[in-house]
Amino acid sequence: MEKKGRSKEKEAKKSWVVKRYSKTPSLVVRWNQRAERLLFLVLFFVLCCSNVAVSFSPLSVSISLFHLSTLLYREMSTVFPLLRALGKVSHFTEVQTRAVGKAQQILFGSVGSNAQKCTTSHGEVAALRCRYRVCDAFEVPMSFIGSCQEHGDNMILAHVPGLPGAFPVSTEELHRHKSFFLIDNSRDDWGSATVNNADDMQLSECVQLSLLCVMEALETEGGGASILDKLLSLVRRRAASLRGSELLLATGSRINEGGLELSFPYHCGNSHASKRYFDISQEACTLFGPHVKHGTKMLCRYGTAVVVGVAPEESLGCPVPFWNPLGAPAACLAPVFSGCPAIPVGEVKLEYNGPTTSSSLLDAEDASRYLNPTVDGRFDVSSWLNEGLFGVKVGQPIEDGCVAHGVCYDLNLCEFVLFVRELSSGEVRPSSHCLLK
Repeated sequence: MEKKGRSKEKEAKKSWVVKRYSKTPSLVVRWNQRAERLLFLVLFFVLCCSNVAVSFSPLSVSISLFHLSTLLYREMSTVFPLLRALGKVSHFTEVQTRAVGKAQQILFGSVGSNAQKCTTSHGEVAALRCRYRVCDAFEVPMSFIGSCQEHGDNMILAHVPGLPGAFPVSTEELHRHKSFFLIDNSRDDWGSATVNNADDMQLSECVQLSLLCVMEALETEGGGASILDKLLSLVRRRAASLRGSELLLATGSRINEGGLELSFPYHCGNSHASKRYFDISQEACTLFGPHVKHGTKMLCRYGTAVVVGVAPEESLGCPVPFWNPLGAPAACLAPVFSGCPAIPVGEVKLEYNGPTTSSSLLDAEDASRYLNPTVDGRFDVSSWLNEGLFGVKVGQPIEDGCVAHGVCYDLNLCEFVLFVRELSSGEVRPSSHCLLK
């Protein structure tokens, strides 16, 4: 009876140990895969102890223990290049893989063993492979590999295939963006491809466009702390621009260029603008929307611009409307005003051969002036702005378990943002929907 009782106690302790370490996937994965190396370290330690036993030197004992702890510490870490900014020379840093479990807990609320091996030119790293998905057209493969001493435990290093190193993302930012992450358990396609071998990857157009957004978000040094905020803004702008281009092509391809009255001269382009002629008739302009009229100032979630007129565009192969954004030197294409909801906010008299040096259009306008933050000094809950810029009413369900809470203005990104409120927790956060036309 005593033997049976002891065996049961041993089995209970063993199962407890298994359950305990099953909650630290990165440690278990690395321990199992390097068991032979750890066994060698143990044998090395025994050999050191035997030598110490002969010499009876306390200094030798402390040195041996120090070497063993250093080697064991390195078994749970790896070395990986760290990006300072795109275009800057990356430097190597020691990565602690224990933070992989923290990233998984934040994003997916679990600590199951979902860490997988990613092979790079610098060796293998245990990583949490995810997909950062904003909409159907944009999906970024992203791996979380751990933390480093330089940025601390509250910053987790992330890597995107095609980049020469990892960049830090704060745990607070991960929490804000968790609704955009999906875990990637695939064994094929780009999700499981070699991390630093982007040249050999057959990336889809979706991934290529997403990678361009990541590279643009990393252009400025020190931007790693807000990389996901920048990335989300860039992806949404690009999605709105693509959607607008699709709608412009659908409408413009039905217009007969020979029937346009190109009689209004106006400069078009950037710093070296050239004069072009536009059809400013209401009949031509309103083909692209009831409020698209010559001289009408429109507001969308990304700023304000004035409608100039319609003219043929070679890059699209059809006539499209041209706009003069406030603060721009001349007229240009602005497909974002066609891709997301926009509302009229005034009328502007456009000069022939404009804009002239005295034109008010050359001065940038702070779009936050259209915000009336009546809730918490931050949110505008008016139907005019919520429906006008996002097509939703306050209190309207737009996500699972969430309702529209109001619109605020992000001064850093210079754009309007729709916030939602979770019915279960009451948490107020940015909406995960693009809400395009």
